[in-house]
Amino acid sequence: MRPYLLIVLVIPSIALLFLPYTSGVSPWWTVSAKDGWLNWDFGPLALLGGPFFLSIPILIAQIRVLLKRPCSKGERVTYRLLAGAALAAGLAILGKGFRTEGFSKEALLFSSVWSIPCAAAVWTMFLSARKLRPEESTTVMLQAAWLPNAIWCAIGFWGDRWQIGAYLAAFTIALFIVQVTLSIRAGAFRLSPEGE
Repeated sequence: MRPYLLIVLVIPSIALLFLPYTSGVSPWWTVSAKDGWLNWDFGPLALLGGPFFLSIPILIAQIRVLLKRPCSKGERVTYRLLAGAALAAGLAILGKGFRTEGFSKEALLFSSVWSIPCAAAVWTMFLSARKLRPEESTTVMLQAAWLPNAIWCAIGFWGDRWQIGAYLAAFTIALFIVQVTLSIRAGAFRLSPEGE
């Protein structure tokens, strides 16, 4: 029952695609509106919102793990490329800060704070590739890549009147962190002499 429950709990992350977040727009709007990619003011929001779409492949990957249906090599490569692109999109947001403010104290502080969840995500992705089975590793990589932008956007939710977005973001962030931690620990146990 527990694996089914975990999959049901991931579904709210898909709702986040359509809820207003930073600057009162949703991830769906940032990638679908004509202005979203072309306007420099909203272009960085598209880079911030795009990684939220990883929630769909995360759900698919978790269902495949649950049903014990292995992903093809092509699917695993595709999902890992998506995870890498999501992390790169988040890091590209730093460009706007340096473009508008230069290498000011605020821009350097912002980039330092932003780099912490990004570095944790990269470390988790490498760790999962070494310690987990291919399907589990793919799921963990997608979740780790989803987290940095979600954490940043959750902070944006709190200042807005639309609080359901903040609660769903916080819930999904906590759920993904727990799932990633449990997956990595289980993989480490399987590799240890006691787990063999």
